[in-house]
Amino acid sequence: MLFARLERRLGGFVTALWDTNPRLQSMPVPALAPPGRVSFGHGVVRVPERFRGFAPAQATLLYHAAIAHAGAHIRFTEARFTQGSLKPLQVALISLIEDARVEHLAMRRYPGLRRLFLPFHVASPGSGGMAPALFARLARALIDPDYIDGDAWVEKGRALFLAAADDWASPAVSRSIGGLLGNDLGQMRVSFNAKTYVVEPAYRDDNAGIWIATEPPPPDADSETWLEAAKITPAETEPPRGPPDEADNQPANAARPAATTEDGSLPIASYPEWDHLIRQARPHWATIRAYPARAGRQEAIDEIIAAHAPLAHRLAALIEHARVSRPRRLRRQAEGETLDLDASIEAAIDLRAGLSPDPRIHSRMERRHRDLATLVLLDVSHSTNDRLPGSATSVLALERAAAALLGDAMAGLGDRFAMGAFCSNGRHDVRYSAIKGFDGAFDGAAKRRLAGLAGSLSTRLGAALRHAGRELGQQAAYRRLLLVISDGEPSDIDVGDRRYLVEDARHAVQELSLRGIDVFCVGLDAGGDGYFGRIFGRHRIALIDRIERLPERLPMIYLRLTS
Repeated sequence: MLFARLERRLGGFVTALWDTNPRLQSMPVPALAPPGRVSFGHGVVRVPERFRGFAPAQATLLYHAAIAHAGAHIRFTEARFTQGSLKPLQVALISLIEDARVEHLAMRRYPGLRRLFLPFHVASPGSGGMAPALFARLARALIDPDYIDGDAWVEKGRALFLAAADDWASPAVSRSIGGLLGNDLGQMRVSFNAKTYVVEPAYRDDNAGIWIATEPPPPDADSETWLEAAKITPAETEPPRGPPDEADNQPANAARPAATTEDGSLPIASYPEWDHLIRQARPHWATIRAYPARAGRQEAIDEIIAAHAPLAHRLAALIEHARVSRPRRLRRQAEGETLDLDASIEAAIDLRAGLSPDPRIHSRMERRHRDLATLVLLDVSHSTNDRLPGSATSVLALERAAAALLGDAMAGLGDRFAMGAFCSNGRHDVRYSAIKGFDGAFDGAAKRRLAGLAGSLSTRLGAALRHAGRELGQQAAYRRLLLVISDGEPSDIDVGDRRYLVEDARHAVQELSLRGIDVFCVGLDAGGDGYFGRIFGRHRIALIDRIERLPERLPMIYLRLTS
């Protein structure tokens, strides 16, 4: 049974249950990968295209149970948890208790859901004492009143959960009980491997949608091991590369390499890179190095904003008009797109009783607030020093002007945004400069860093996308936008295959999309539609050749964020 056969039915099912209409998206499950689980976030519910090991009739019920469970989270998990310093074991247990909490709230409203959920809880007292087995046994104990386990830890979890029934409306219950049970397992020395753990039963989600990472994930075991992976060592297999002196093997927009790094910066992260020839990711292949942005004249940015004051006002109005946030249903309205069922029933009862009914029987969806985090990523490779065709303006000058006007508009509206710039000198030296952080202001210091940008070296776009996406992924927001401003095809000095870095960047965009990050590109190359479309998708690029065209293209981006 494939998800595609049930997609329309499941969409109507979740709308009927929870009065919400998330976008359902199929998620492929490779043959050798762990069992697929539903994942949700940012208005999208990603559903495995198939659940392996289930007969068609059982799989149909499983899909309905999975959608009902995800909808219960959307309805009752009103705020995501912050991970902070919690250990993976505690995170898994808090998630398990939260799953049970929202299911009990759902069953209070629709008691028949118990018959949908319960058949998939098959754990038994004899299923083992390792952490995953104990979790599955606890999950069954919390939903099945007739289940008797006999394990002291499982029975304690059930007792704590049922004792807090009056407080189930608050997610704080899950954190409190999960923390206590996690401490108990820690004292029992029960081992837990977060990398191999799969949530059970199969209809429950992977819990990624209920957590916010408040700080970057620490490196594996220790810093020495991680830095060892980032060291510059000769590779056993390099991407295809021809002789550097042959014109046919020169990558597009290539620049001459620098002999050494200018300040000996240590690597701050390493990322995989997708090789389209072997169709695999090369682990720890590209190294990100932090380079402080050089300071320029603040007056240069202020002059750009002043010279384009009408344009800046138009941009601010366009961005303000796009209220990117979770839509809220307003009930008991005099006008609206749909009828408010409860208000309509009450009005019908009043009419039957001979009373004057309340005319506010409609409901409508409305976005009242702004909940968007944006990271503007600037390509400052050597090719940005070139002038635009038929113009005396360089590509870098156009990038700087676009970033200045966007930054001024977003700062005036109070939006959370950051800015960064990148270029590369081979896979071991992908240079990233922070212009403005999410916690900083678009002040004189940020403007000086923006003004001081200079074009040099090459364009290893995939690694820069992954690093910017990691920074953006730490922001708690309804939608997260990575806006890339670039002029040319990805290239680098150690890659001769023109398709290699294009496919890697395309793969990076897909990875970020699966994590709920929207990636758009403002392209400054009139002839770049082919590879820009290949990397970002034809509906996620806006090609401009002068700054005045930015207000024409920008609404398309925000329209897609509010769709």
